[in-house]
Amino acid sequence: MNSELLHRLVQLGQFPGPATGVSVVETHISWIILTDQYAFKLKKPVQFDFLDFSTLALRKFYCAEEFRLNSRLAPQMYIGVLPVTIHGIGANEGEVVDVALQMHRMDNRFEMDKMLVQGKVTERHMEALAAQLAAFHQKHQLPADHHYRPDEDIHDFSDLFTFEEDLFALLCPDAATVLSSWKKAVPAFLEAQSPHLESRLVNGFWVDGHGDLHSRNIFLPEAGEPVIFDCIEFNPHLRQTDVLNELAFICMDLEFHGREDLSEVFLEAYGRHWLCFERLEDDLLFTYFKAYRANVRLKVTLLGLRQHPTEEQVRVARSYWALLKRYMLDLVGF
Repeated sequence: MNSELLHRLVQLGQFPGPATGVSVVETHISWIILTDQYAFKLKKPVQFDFLDFSTLALRKFYCAEEFRLNSRLAPQMYIGVLPVTIHGIGANEGEVVDVALQMHRMDNRFEMDKMLVQGKVTERHMEALAAQLAAFHQKHQLPADHHYRPDEDIHDFSDLFTFEEDLFALLCPDAATVLSSWKKAVPAFLEAQSPHLESRLVNGFWVDGHGDLHSRNIFLPEAGEPVIFDCIEFNPHLRQTDVLNELAFICMDLEFHGREDLSEVFLEAYGRHWLCFERLEDDLLFTYFKAYRANVRLKVTLLGLRQHPTEEQVRVARSYWALLKRYMLDLVGF
């Protein structure tokens, strides 16, 4: 799939359902065709350090994985995987050149990130989200023979160091000094915490979770449970982790939006269903995981800036950088 073929499919309306209200959303790894009724997600033929969609075979595999994994939390949203030919999405003629994930279109008014901006997210929403996630996490606990590898977490955090020039271009003049100090502090912290993380795994606190648990991937409808979608399918390591890492993402995101109060409500409600903070050390781990999740969102924003720079993305990147520095100051003192 390439941009030219994608826009040809859009212009000719070559996909299931009425071609009404058609628009295209582009991220650094995918294109999403939106209609009034459906969403069709196609993976870009890209390869990064953390994913590989460069071949048709890989895109087929990861589309099937995305459907399987997201059916755990959002079965009402995900429909299936369709072939793509030059004749359209779901066409039965012609050579298959790609695949697309078909989903029911959700009501954008209930996107959690938009509701946060509008001040419409309530404590009731947080309690419902906590209850749903606690049940999901307990159902998908990893076996005790799964192993913690600190080198993988060190590598994940260290990806940010390759963006030093991007951060400098965003008028973050302290980036080089700060990143240099983190290159030593993060490995030391994770190596020191390795025995504790291993013990948490043995005690059942590691899960095959969502992996990308932030407000843009959650709908909060007026009736029924929250709809949590778009989990990580392309790298199990990013999804199979300590439950504190999962919870840190949504709490970091709430704090990014200035809603520390809702973060506290969410954690308290989650603890009533599953008490996953066992020791004082867990609070330290949680701070690190929030820093790591701010790191993730910063990298995603910087990748987007490389492809399609906007002033809004610049603002968001600077905000994530400031939040990340705040967490790391609490964690290691700089």
